[in-house]
Amino acid sequence: MKFEKHFPNDTLKPYIKYYVVSEMDKETEYKVFPISGLVIGFQYKGQLTAIKDNETDKLKSAGVSGLSDSYRLFKNSADIGSVLVYFTETGFSHFASHPVHELFNLSISLDTIFNKNQIHEVEEKLAGSKTDNQRIRIIEQFLCSQLKSIETDRLVTEA
Repeated sequence: MKFEKHFPNDTLKPYIKYYVVSEMDKETEYKVFPISGLVIGFQYKGQLTAIKDNETDKLKSAGVSGLSDSYRLFKNSADIGSVLVYFTETGFSHFASHPVHELFNLSISLDTIFNKNQIHEVEEKLAGSKTDNQRIRIIEQFLCSQLKSIETDRLVTEA
């Protein structure tokens, strides 16, 4: 099992807390507890499934999970590898025009928010990457290409 934190480049530091590269050899079911920011996940190998009310939903290899008010249950396939992007509380709004509140309690495909061709390109590059540093660079290039120049409400940031 691997669970390693990496920190964003200077351009992305105001919006992203950190990245996690996670790999698991065995199929595992686990809980994810609520946090204060959104999370984007890219599986570069293996499959992730969401479990809710005893129903399973195979997730796309690139997705986003919104804020939630309770834990979520996931199950990964054996030999899975993922890169997770943990946003600051207001960070995600600098990359997508999709209203963040509409993602509450959801885990959806990233191509519903960003251009499908761009997401597919990132997925292909990640699948061919050999090192964690390469994976982080691929994701940072994608995020930098999506970065929007918007002014964050200072009151929201301070809260």
